[in-house]
Amino acid sequence: MMTRFEEVSDEVNKDRITYETTQECCIEWVKGDKTATVTFPGSNRYNSKIRKLAEEHPEDVQIRHDNQDGSLVATLPVKYVKISRPATKEMTEEQKQAVAERMREIRAKLR
Repeated sequence: MMTRFEEVSDEVNKDRITYETTQECCIEWVKGDKTATVTFPGSNRYNSKIRKLAEEHPEDVQIRHDNQDGSLVATLPVKYVKISRPATKEMTEEQKQAVAERMREIRAKLR
């Protein structure tokens, strides 16, 4: 038996024209709750992480809905949600030039 959420999700998916229109990411929970609901589009690094967590910790992470476009809706403990400042790395001009050269070589190989 489908839940009301799944019925609405299926209706929304029928109206989607392309994958590019469904790029919304969402993390939500009510203050005081211990569980968060997350939504990520397909081919997204967080989507992959959620799928891996669901396999490794099925008691904590449940995928509630897999959409036709590869996106998912999952629930997980709020303690799994982490917001942090990205790490920064100071580089000398020589290091920056070396990185730029490596990137040029990688791009040349991809062509």
